Amino acid sequence: MDHRRLPTFLNHALGLDRISQIAIHILLASRLLCCQVFAQEPIERVAARAEQFEREGRWKEAAAAYQQILRSNPDSVPALNRLGALYVRQGKYQEGLKYYLEALKLNPQEFGTNLNLGIAYFKMQDYRSALAPLEKAVRADPSNSQPRQLLGAALIGQDDYLRAIPHLEKAAALDPRDTGVLYLLNRAYLKADQFDKALGTFGRLEALDPKSHWVRLLRGQAYDGLGEYGKAIEEFENARQQLPADATVRFSLGFMYWKIHRYPEALVELQAALRLDPHFDEAKFYLADTYLGDQKPAEALPLLKTLVKEQPQTVRVHLDLGKALEQLHRYEEAGSAFETALRLEPNRADAHYQLARVYQKLNRQAEFRHELEISQKLQKEKLQKHESLLEASGTHGDATRELGLSPPR
Repeated sequence: MDHRRLPTFLNHALGLDRISQIAIHILLASRLLCCQVFAQEPIERVAARAEQFEREGRWKEAAAAYQQILRSNPDSVPALNRLGALYVRQGKYQEGLKYYLEALKLNPQEFGTNLNLGIAYFKMQDYRSALAPLEKAVRADPSNSQPRQLLGAALIGQDDYLRAIPHLEKAAALDPRDTGVLYLLNRAYLKADQFDKALGTFGRLEALDPKSHWVRLLRGQAYDGLGEYGKAIEEFENARQQLPADATVRFSLGFMYWKIHRYPEALVELQAALRLDPHFDEAKFYLADTYLGDQKPAEALPLLKTLVKEQPQTVRVHLDLGKALEQLHRYEEAGSAFETALRLEPNRADAHYQLARVYQKLNRQAEFRHELEISQKLQKEKLQKHESLLEASGTHGDATRELGLSPPR
C-alpha cells in the first residue's frame, strides 16, 4: 500500500524516515540499550547498527541485528516490536504480525505493541482486527490522541460511525488543532445524521483551515440533511465563487437546484461539473435526470445509454432510461428497461408503477393490472425516496477521502 494515501496521523505514527515514532524508541533506550553484551559486543552498538541499516534500507541486515539481540534476550519486547515494525514497513504484514503477537504474549497490555499491532492491521485494511489492540492502547494511555484517532478511523472503515464519534470527539479535545481528526469527526456526524453537531465543527475548521472550500461544501451537506435547502444553496454558491473550476462544487450546487426543481440552473452547474470531470458518473446521472425533469428526454438518452453500459447493475439508471424512452413514446423499449430494473430489485414499488403505466399504454391490460396491484402493495415504501447530497456526491463529496484522511478501501 502507498504510504502517501494513509491518514496524516498514521504516516506520522509509522514514520517514513524512521520506523519508530512511538513508544518503541523509548523502550529501546530504557530497556534494550543497557549494559548487556552478546559475543563481547555491547547491545547498544548492535541496536545502533540495526537502526543505521534501517535508515539505509538494508532490511536483511537490520533484521539480522535485531535477531542477534533476541538471541541474547529472547524476552526483549522492544526488539520484537522493532522487528515487527521492520517487516510491516516492507509490506510483509504476516511476518510483522508474528513478532507483535510474540511481544504481546510477554506483555499483553503494553501500549507500544498494541498500537503497532493496530497500525499493522490498519495498513492491511483489516479494520475489524485493528479494533482490539487499539482499544487496549487507548486504555493504556487515555490521554494520547493517536490511538483514539486510529480507533475512530478504523470504525469509519467499517461504516460504524456511531461508535467512531466518541473516540474522535475525545481525540479532537486532546489535540484541538488537528484538522484531520476534525474532518473525520465531521464525516462521522454527517453519516450518522447528526447534522446539528456537524454544524458545530465548522467554526473550528474555518479557523484551522481558512482557505479550504471543504468547509462550505460540508456545511452545505449538513444544511441539506436538515432540509434547509436555501442555506445549502447559499453555501454552494459561495463555494462556486471561491472555486469555480471545481467539479464537486459545481455538482453540489447543481444537485441542490435539481432537488428544488430549478432545472435550467441545475443544467448549467451539472454540465459544468461534467466538463471539469468527464468521469464524474453522478454528474452524468443527475444531468440526465434533470433533462427528464425539464422534459428533454432526447438530451437525457445518450447519457443514460452510456451509464447503462458502465453500470449495468444499477437500478436507478435503468429506471431513468425507461422514463426517457417512455417520454419519447418508445414504449416497448421503456418496458424492457423497467423489467430489467425489476430483475435487479424485485420489490421496487416505483419500478412496478412505471411498468404498469407502460403496459397500459401498450394496451396490455392484464399485465397493467398485475403490476399496479404489486405497486400498491409496496406503497408502504415511499414511491420516491429522499435523496441527500451526502449520498448523491459519493466519494467526490467526502472531504476525508479527497484529503487522504479516510481509511483506504
